[in-house]
Amino acid sequence: MSIREVRQQAQAPKSLVKEVMAKKGVTILALAEKTSLSTRLIRRARTTEIKLCKLETLAIIAEGLEVGIKDLFEDIKPSNDPARTYMKDSD
Repeated sequence: MSIREVRQQAQAPKSLVKEVMAKKGVTILALAEKTSLSTRLIRRARTTEIKLCKLETLAIIAEGLEVGIKDLFEDIKPSNDPARTYMKDSD
């Protein structure tokens, strides 16, 4: 299985950025100003496009919201699909 196929089949993490921002009363504009990130990038992180964000970007957002990076998205449960054993067979 190619990496492209793996990425296409991979489950996108559910972003919790919108919820964390709402809980803390932080607007997109306020977070953009605090982090020096663009509002477009913050909007992307609030959707399933969070998977396109670099880890460095997520760290900046997390710091701006005063939370851990892991608090920005729901954990993905491991798949029991035998076709997804590519990681184990790559030795």
